[in-house]
Amino acid sequence: MKKLKSFLCIILGLVVMSCSDSDGPIETGIESDATYTVTFTMHWNSTNFPTDYPTGAHFSPLIGWSHKASSTFFKVGTEASAGIKSMAETGATGTLKTELEEKITAGEGLDFVLGSGLSSGTGEITVDVEVNADNPAITLVTMVAPSPDWYVAALNVNLYDGSNFVVSKTITAAVYDAGTDSGSTFASADVVTDPKGKISEFLDAPLGDGTELPTAFATVTFTKK
Repeated sequence: MKKLKSFLCIILGLVVMSCSDSDGPIETGIESDATYTVTFTMHWNSTNFPTDYPTGAHFSPLIGWSHKASSTFFKVGTEASAGIKSMAETGATGTLKTELEEKITAGEGLDFVLGSGLSSGTGEITVDVEVNADNPAITLVTMVAPSPDWYVAALNVNLYDGSNFVVSKTITAAVYDAGTDSGSTFASADVVTDPKGKISEFLDAPLGDGTELPTAFATVTFTKK
């Protein structure tokens, strides 16, 4: 009987080892995808940003995507694409939509998102965005309107720690200059930047003092569904 028990233990051990070799270790608690509700809360008002505050302040449709954390599209110091230029100068989303969808088709991203605009300088815009382990970052942008080529954005926000997606995250959105129009006020006439400049964070008048903005222009909250 003892010999039989020993034999059975050996067989069981070999089975366990065989399963381990073929199937690999079983990991628990690893997330491969998630969906986030993203809320832009805009704080562009004449009290906090009084210099030349424009009549008809508003925001264009919110547009963006989920993508690899290594993506450099929209990166500060790079040239704006035709789609970024069009969005930043006019609020139009057609060309940028095509660019983002082409990148997704090429395997550089996961989910394209087009949300609503906002008819005033304050309020909220909300969209849902899908992410996964390969494409854990989200970028969303909207034109500051009217303006030469300025837009507010949440850029390359990575929501994955390598095993789990964060439950919630809130950031302060920055304002950017697309580097395509040299106008200096909200209602400036079109002044094409030649040669074309680079994308940069916008901290100058009429919004800031050249070093910083007086307060948050917008905050963005990512909430996992």
